[in-house]
Amino acid sequence: MTELPVWAVYAVSLGTPIAAFLGVLIGTVVTRKGDTELEARSKREEVMRTLRWAAEKAVSEDAGEARLGLLQLEALGDSALLDEDGQVFLEAALTAVVKPRVEEYLELEGSVEIVELVDADAAGVLEDAPAPDQPEQGEPEAEGNS
Repeated sequence: MTELPVWAVYAVSLGTPIAAFLGVLIGTVVTRKGDTELEARSKREEVMRTLRWAAEKAVSEDAGEARLGLLQLEALGDSALLDEDGQVFLEAALTAVVKPRVEEYLELEGSVEIVELVDADAAGVLEDAPAPDQPEQGEPEAEGNS
């Protein structure tokens, strides 16, 4: 029978589990690095989708949607979600939305009167007004109303 030297017995008995442990450790480090990169890429894609959506809403003809889009763009600008590259896209979107309106305002120059909008309900303007389905006092009812 062949005998192994003592050092070889220890090398095989201790080296195999140590080599296995190091292999698992290296594999875990590589996997976690890949997961971190994937998460960053996914986050960036979602932010860009939100940015695109908000920019589309901001240029909408509907005033409510346009306001929603502008508020979303502002929120993205204030959040920590955007990196420096994303800020460039945000600035471009805001410029595309605001610049035409500023140019339109400048073209009108002195022919524009700026007024303050007041909520009619809050100001008490509509308190004395009749309901839409009721005629005003002294006004005869229409024949079609019953």
